Amino acid sequence: MDLIETVYFGWNPLGHAEGCTNPVWDDAQTMHSEGLRPCAGGDQPHGCAKGDDCTHRDTFDRVQLRLCCTTCGTVHTISGESLTQVISHTSATGWGQPPTQIGEVWLWPGRRTTPSSQPHQYLVTREPATVTHDTLYGLITKYWDADQTPRWIAAAVPDEAGAHHVSSLRWRYSSRGLAALEDAAAWIADAELRAARPLVVTV
Repeated sequence: MDLIETVYFGWNPLGHAEGCTNPVWDDAQTMHSEGLRPCAGGDQPHGCAKGDDCTHRDTFDRVQLRLCCTTCGTVHTISGESLTQVISHTSATGWGQPPTQIGEVWLWPGRRTTPSSQPHQYLVTREPATVTHDTLYGLITKYWDADQTPRWIAAAVPDEAGAHHVSSLRWRYSSRGLAALEDAAAWIADAELRAARPLVVTV
């Protein structure tokens, strides 16, 4: 299963023409066809003892995906062999769902382990705007302790030099195990304020 940062940041967006006023793909279509490889040894077709199981035969299944933006006129055509196609829903992938506000932060869900389960990871932003590298503020991830009690770890303020390594990212602040998702969201919202509070020592 992909980490949540891969689900949101591991894909490259397809570009529109510069100045496109409505960068949305209006149409997406696929085409399936049979491709023909050129013969390496003259005009004789390839023969292999494996027969139909041969993976380097002369013909191959090909799929093409094309997307069109009618605003700027950009068309992307992407081709590949041996199609693997999965039809899913945003409720399962996490990506594509709107964020949920908990307290002062917004949570962007990751994948569910089962259709009825809660996502085990969330990206966190301060605002409901699209989550990007620039708007990312925190990460929440679930684990089970030695007693098999579910706990949540919260990380705040992404920082390549940060002392805390949560998921595959480094963070300036990280919590201990928290009892509930709401606790983790509140911890992230208060992380920088908590760090800035002066230490009061009584004697």
